[in-house]
Amino acid sequence: MFYKTFLSLIVLVTSASAQPVIGGLILGAPLTDAIRVNSVPAFAAVSANNGEFVIGPFVEIKLPLKFSLEVDALHRGYNFVLTPGASTTSVDSWEFPVLAKYKFFKGPVRPFAEGGLVFSHISGVSQVPNVLYNNDYGIALGAGIEIHILVLRISPEIRYDGFVFKNFGDQIQSIRNQAMFMVGIGF
Repeated sequence: MFYKTFLSLIVLVTSASAQPVIGGLILGAPLTDAIRVNSVPAFAAVSANNGEFVIGPFVEIKLPLKFSLEVDALHRGYNFVLTPGASTTSVDSWEFPVLAKYKFFKGPVRPFAEGGLVFSHISGVSQVPNVLYNNDYGIALGAGIEIHILVLRISPEIRYDGFVFKNFGDQIQSIRNQAMFMVGIGF
């Protein structure tokens, strides 16, 4: 469902705009933990990874006055070992940031600031007890530098995501405030 919505949004925005469109891939790693495991006697969560990397496509549409609109589809995977000796449970998180971006200068190196809304969806949570929310929303703020090398655009950035709800339950909690280091590679 989210894939179809994301693709429909890309088609709608690109067809409605005569402005140049940039597409590419974003890779990243969290700077802060995304989840916290609270072990309780009835539920022994042995270990969990914190979504060690983020990956996904992005589309950026240039607008007038050094502004642009960026839409991402970022995937992050989590693995849990819920009880000693149990098999690993995998959970997938998809985040869909919709960001307004402002580039401060023209030229081959452009610092930028961005902000907007981020929507997330978690799938595969049937094995995780007491899940509170599968869908979430919040804000995203970021800053970075866009570097132009021939037709390639490399954009390292630091991004903050602040979510409204906790996606998981009492034993496994998502942390509402997350920071990530990301690099966009666009064409």
